[in-house]
Amino acid sequence: MTVATAELRDAARQVVDDQGLAADEQDTWALVAELGWLVLEVPEADGGLGLDLAAACALHVELGRGLARVPFLAAMLAIDAVVQSELPERADLLASLGSGDCYLGVPLAETDIEFAGGKLTGVAQGVPAADRAREVLLWSAANDCIALVAIDAPGLQFECSNTWDETRRLFDLRLEDVAPTGILARGDAAHAQLRRLRMRRDFALAAEAVGGATSILERTVAYLGERQQFGRPLAMFQALKHRCADLKSQVEAATALLEAGLAQTTPAHDCAAAERAGLAARLLANNTYTQVVEEALQLHGGIGMTSEHDCHLFLKRAMLDEHLGRGRDAYARMLAGGSLYDT
Repeated sequence: MTVATAELRDAARQVVDDQGLAADEQDTWALVAELGWLVLEVPEADGGLGLDLAAACALHVELGRGLARVPFLAAMLAIDAVVQSELPERADLLASLGSGDCYLGVPLAETDIEFAGGKLTGVAQGVPAADRAREVLLWSAANDCIALVAIDAPGLQFECSNTWDETRRLFDLRLEDVAPTGILARGDAAHAQLRRLRMRRDFALAAEAVGGATSILERTVAYLGERQQFGRPLAMFQALKHRCADLKSQVEAATALLEAGLAQTTPAHDCAAAERAGLAARLLANNTYTQVVEEALQLHGGIGMTSEHDCHLFLKRAMLDEHLGRGRDAYARMLAGGSLYDT
């Protein structure tokens, strides 16, 4: 991690801590826009900061620590897709997106959409805050088209998905012969851009998981230091110390794999290598997150079993995250196969 990225991480941590756990979506969105986080990876020539994916993931880690409700991941994916496009309105759209005045929704799960006759038909799931989006960035299941669709377009219906996780507002979209407002890429260009989008989504989800796992473990250790049993803190019991040490080693391993993977996302590295690194980072980070939060519930004892406790916010986020991205079982299957599927 570079000095600049570490400083960005520390500043973001202070901001997220000041906001509090699972802070209000609108308030956090305004703050994210004001701080310039939305233009973090936009090239300087386009009015952005020109930083890399590692810097963006530093923000994802901190937002994951705070269980942020803000749709930052979807916004960053949309902005990067626009940067890579040749849309006629590209400059104006980037300015609007970077200021936070406009938000483009992006599915955090794979789509089941067909592009035929210039129209889109199918289903897209896991679109954060779709009700406040002007347009949604969608792609075909055949990976041959990436398009923008107006959220109020004829033939498009959306509804909030009733998920267990209360810290994310995800929407399902149904399209029936919907005409796109713009085409970002077709054919081979769409295929290449979707590989980039999925790789970035994998790393961002891994970063959020690392942040969440780190946060819940810190909260658990703090609780063990305060809770008294037999006249001394629970943190003094060797068996509990060993359990926390094991969890800490797992979190550090996930963090190290994430940082090592991000080092392979530079232009000097092979795209396929970066994709494999993203798959591995995503798989380990989410598995670690789930295991750490399940252990945290037990280490909190009876109070950890109450649904009102903060532990359950982390548990629900971790369990929902398992189904985002390429799918719950896809990561292990793709890594075990030794090569990427033709996506």
